[in-house]
Amino acid sequence: MESFRIGEIEEILINAFPAVEREIYDGWILNFSGGYTYRANCINPFYSSSYGLEEKIRHCEDQYRELFMPVVYKMTSAVSGDLDDLLEKKGYPVVKYVDVLYRSLEDWNGNLWTDLGQDYEIITMSRMDEEWLDGVNQLIDIPFSSLEKVQKKIFGRICLPMVCVKIRCRGRVIGTGLGVMERHYIGLYAIHVHKDYRQKGLAMKICGNIMTRGKSMGADKAHLQVRQGNTGAFALYEKLGMKKIYTQWFRMKSWPESRKIFD
Repeated sequence: MESFRIGEIEEILINAFPAVEREIYDGWILNFSGGYTYRANCINPFYSSSYGLEEKIRHCEDQYRELFMPVVYKMTSAVSGDLDDLLEKKGYPVVKYVDVLYRSLEDWNGNLWTDLGQDYEIITMSRMDEEWLDGVNQLIDIPFSSLEKVQKKIFGRICLPMVCVKIRCRGRVIGTGLGVMERHYIGLYAIHVHKDYRQKGLAMKICGNIMTRGKSMGADKAHLQVRQGNTGAFALYEKLGMKKIYTQWFRMKSWPESRKIFD
């Protein structure tokens, strides 16, 4: 895939999941969110630089270490290979690979799934509510209340049109999904189903509702991210017609005093 297309989608991903704090440094975007997810606490070496790479890496290490955070770089094939090679030499191993998947919505047919049954209530909204936010927190089992606050703050900073889906069963949320709309793309995020309710088509229903609503809002493309090795998710998204278009990889360097990242 051409580099400029990767750049377009990467910009959309950054806007759809805004960090709590950001610093722009000579074309790089530094994200700070207290350790909640790699993508909200990473450096996006996004645009061309005028400073030397050695100087920039030192600056970033100082910034993150002062906050007791590891330094994480999100890399793609659109980023200069010189930086990737230098980070490898400086002790930044790859800690995570993520594939970005895509499909056109021109031929999307939202009537592909049967009714879930009387036990399930599916609700599609144009904004988040507290029940949705709390449902996400519980489904991903956030270990600390401080991280729950960070998560809610990140979601609360999204200023783009959105689609929120929740599935209730016997009065509690057992599935969630989020769609964020920008530039004729609907991005899929926060697709979670409680472990006791998987393999029942719930995630398929959530994704289908998001893409159908996104298409009605003007989206003609859909994208999402999935961690490599998540075979169940890949099987689901393949059924949705999603295809891999490029890979992100995260390089990280930490110190004994660094906090762990919850991801």
